[in-house]
Amino acid sequence: CAGVVVSLADKRWYLRQWHAHATLEINLVLRGSGQVLLENRRYPLLPGHLVWLWPGQRHVPAGWSADMLLWIVEWGPEFLPRLRRARRRAAPPPADPAAPFCRRLAAPALRRLDGLLSAVAAQPRPDAFNRGLDFALLALWDEFQAAEPLAACAAFHPKLEAALALLAQPDRDWTQAELARRVQISPFYLSELFRRQTGLALPDYRNRLRLQEFFRRCHARPEIRLLQHALDSGFGSYAQFYRVFTAALGQSPRDWLRQAAPGARTGSGHEKTARASRPGGATGARRST
Repeated sequence: CAGVVVSLADKRWYLRQWHAHATLEINLVLRGSGQVLLENRRYPLLPGHLVWLWPGQRHVPAGWSADMLLWIVEWGPEFLPRLRRARRRAAPPPADPAAPFCRRLAAPALRRLDGLLSAVAAQPRPDAFNRGLDFALLALWDEFQAAEPLAACAAFHPKLEAALALLAQPDRDWTQAELARRVQISPFYLSELFRRQTGLALPDYRNRLRLQEFFRRCHARPEIRLLQHALDSGFGSYAQFYRVFTAALGQSPRDWLRQAAPGARTGSGHEKTARASRPGGATGARRST
């Protein structure tokens, strides 16, 4: 398997697009705040929160603070059947589960798991690393089962789910009025519902999608000027793009461009990482900004 310990100061790494993968993943928050959006609910991320993301479950990180520090651990597809065999029917089937899987650990449990994952990540030998991840899977699951459920993980309103699906269409740039009309609610109620359930204002979410599209275009066609990429990504002007970019990354587009190495003008899903490859199918990572 591949074991990774990553320290990141570049905020591009959390500007990822909606994505899903074949691996089983957990997020264990040590410091900072943010959230993970699913298609049908929101998981708040605060110290002590443990989130399970199942194979095929589409999700996107959102609003992660600059001091975020968390463990991200992934296991290959073969690990979920092992978990289900070991814990019988306590674990969900290998599909997108309907129930929420975000809970708050007590402080002693958080310290135990932080120490365990630190020890696993430090293992230099593949066999010890693999055994450690196998053990960590069961330990994380058992601590999760004993942890406190979070009321803030309720499912999204069906109207909000419909609006998110429309916003995900890459070839349409819906106005708020058009979006509200399509899902058959008022623009005011759509705005309030969006903020209440996702934790984001609708304009902020739309700008996030535009910024993701900018990074995608910039990575695919680095020879094109930033202004053209910004306009093609849906920003109405360079001033709007500059404001959104600087707020999200903490630096101007020109500063970012100067700092990016040749071929490294990346965004969603193209983080710089230090990676040590090992045979197998699990990944362990500790990430911070």
